[in-house]
Amino acid sequence: MFSEDGDRIMSDKYIPKDLNDCFKELTKAFIDKDYLTFKNKTEKDIVLYHHTLGRCIRNKWDLWGESRLSKWFNDKGIHHADDMSGIILTSFWREANSQPIKLEEQIKEYQDFWEKAK
Repeated sequence: MFSEDGDRIMSDKYIPKDLNDCFKELTKAFIDKDYLTFKNKTEKDIVLYHHTLGRCIRNKWDLWGESRLSKWFNDKGIHHADDMSGIILTSFWREANSQPIKLEEQIKEYQDFWEKAK
């Protein structure tokens, strides 16, 4: 499982501009064995990273605030930091496993969730 603090993998200074930039930063940040562990999980197991790597992504990339990455997601109709980190983690897993990212489908799933919650 990924380190609880997450500090060792991500810079406090750089915030990605879009999803592809997230992939580059995450790839640079992972230690090889952690990357292989992440990659070898099932897609459904990615939720296990919500409170570790996901929290690190939300906090260090200022997804709760008005970072350029949160604005990129806002422009796509995603407004909750948990949803943003979920899309990042799922997409990164899919990219690592040569699966289609299906960004529009992921966005629609989160939008449908919030619409039903109203």
